[in-house]
This record gives sequence, structure tokens and C-alpha cells, in this order.
Amino acid sequence: MNKFNHYISMNEIFSGCINYYLLLALILALSILYVYWERRSKLLHEHKELIKELNSKDKELDELKSTQEEKKSHLESSKIKSENVNFTDEKLLNIVAHDVKGPLKYMTNLAMLVKENYSHLSDKERLENLELISKTGNKINELFQNIIQWKKMQLDTFVMQREIISLKELVQDNIGLYLSGAKVKGVSITNEVDDSVYVWGDATMLGVIFQNLISNALKFTNKGGVVKIYTTPKEDDVVEVSVSDTGIGMTEAEVEKMLNNNFFFTKLGTSEELGTGFGIMIVQEMISLHQSELSVDSTIGKGTRFSFVLHAVN
Repeated sequence: MNKFNHYISMNEIFSGCINYYLLLALILALSILYVYWERRSKLLHEHKELIKELNSKDKELDELKSTQEEKKSHLESSKIKSENVNFTDEKLLNIVAHDVKGPLKYMTNLAMLVKENYSHLSDKERLENLELISKTGNKINELFQNIIQWKKMQLDTFVMQREIISLKELVQDNIGLYLSGAKVKGVSITNEVDDSVYVWGDATMLGVIFQNLISNALKFTNKGGVVKIYTTPKEDDVVEVSVSDTGIGMTEAEVEKMLNNNFFFTKLGTSEELGTGFGIMIVQEMISLHQSELSVDSTIGKGTRFSFVLHAVN
């Protein structure tokens, strides 16, 4: 009996040890699993943070690349603009040297001639000489005004003032600047713009546009010719404005050269008027600021029509 009890006691002890070690093994396994899970969670978190950091770095690199590309594009644009400005400034110097110096000298000499021979000249001769002096002075003034307006645009100091404009009144005001010259040349200027036409635009810019186009039309129109300004409705909110003449016209090659802003195209007028080709370049830039472009239709011996569109006020 004692041996049996002793056997049971030993068996219980052995079973207890096994259970203890099983429990210990289970605790150890759970500890290892916990440590593994924590390590795995930490690694996953670090991995996510690393991915996030890499994405952030990629984004920074993309932004840096985009900024570099923008800077490169800006530098290239600035280089092109600088080259164009240098090219145009060189042309301006040539214009001032040739087309201003010459007429100024001519005007000075003519004034001196009239002064020295005043008593020997008839009233008709005096008036003719004074008219020549006046025409030369107006031409020089027109050229300088164009240069000033153009330089303002190049320096971004020309601020566009958009307002509602009576187109007929604006056209008539600018026609008035050329009536005396047109009368001397025997050319009529007609304003066929309807009273009801009102447009959105900058009055100063549009004035410069009409002055250049009217002056250009007069230059290439013979005695008895007609310069006409009129409008054609295109859409509900758009009106086409045209300045046409019955002058000598141009070839397709001449039109192409004239519209090329990198080329100063000019030729003598019907009364041998001098030109610079500078006015049309300014006209094109100012028309582009009105979200339009200058178009030209011309036929040798029949005349030329310049046209562009403006937004109408309904």
C-alpha cells in the first residue's frame, strides 16, 4: 500500500513537472510570439515610414525637377526675349539715326532757307515750305510716339485700361489728325462705323492702332483715292474692324515680310513718304493685347485692307 501510494505521489510529481514545463514552454512560446509580433509591427511601421519618407523625397525631387525645368524655361525665354530686345534696340538705333536725324536736318535746313529768303518768296511758296516743315515734324512726332508706346510694352509698364468705347467717336477723333494731310494729298477718309457700335478696349491703344493704320493707308494711296474705316458684325459679341484703301497694294511676299515682327519692312509711299515698318509691329502687339490678331488682304493696284476683331458691347 505504501509502495502504491509512493508510486502515485511520484507520478503526481512527474505530472506536475511536465505541466510546469509545458506551461513554461507555453509562456516562452507566447513571449517569443509577442516579441516577434512586436518586432514585426515595428518593422512594418518603419517600413511604412520609410515608404512615406521615400514618397516625400520623390515628391520633393519632382518639385525640384519641375522648378529646375521652370527656371530653365524661364532662362531660355529670357534669353530669347533678350536677343529680341537687343535685335529691336539695334533696329531702333538705326531708325533714330536714319529716319529721325535725316528729317530733322531737312526740316532745320528748310526752315533756315525760308528765313533767309523770306522776302523773296511768294505767299504760295511760303505756305508750301511751311506745310513741308509741318509734315516732317508730324512724322517725327508719330515715330517717337510709337517708340515710347513700344518701349512701355517691352518694359511691362504699359497698363491696359479696359473700358466701353464708342467706336465711331474714337475713329472720328483719330481721322481728324490726318484730314489736313489727306487734303493736301487729295485722298478722302470716310468713317462708316455705325453709331450703335460700342466695344470693350483700351482707348489709348486703339487710338495708336487707328493712327498707324490710317497713316499707312494714306501713304500708299494716290490722289483721288479713298481710305475707309468700317465694321462688320461677326458674332453676337464680336465685331470686325477694317481700315481699307484704294492704294497701290502689296504682293504676298511683302505682306508676309510686313507681318514678321523680326523684320522691319518698309517702302516709299505714293508721294515718296518715308516709313520705318515700326508702326505695324506696334499695331500687332496692341491688337494681340485685345485677344485678336491683324489680318491683311491686299491686291497689287487695287488696295489693301487691314482688319481685326473687338469684343462688342450688346
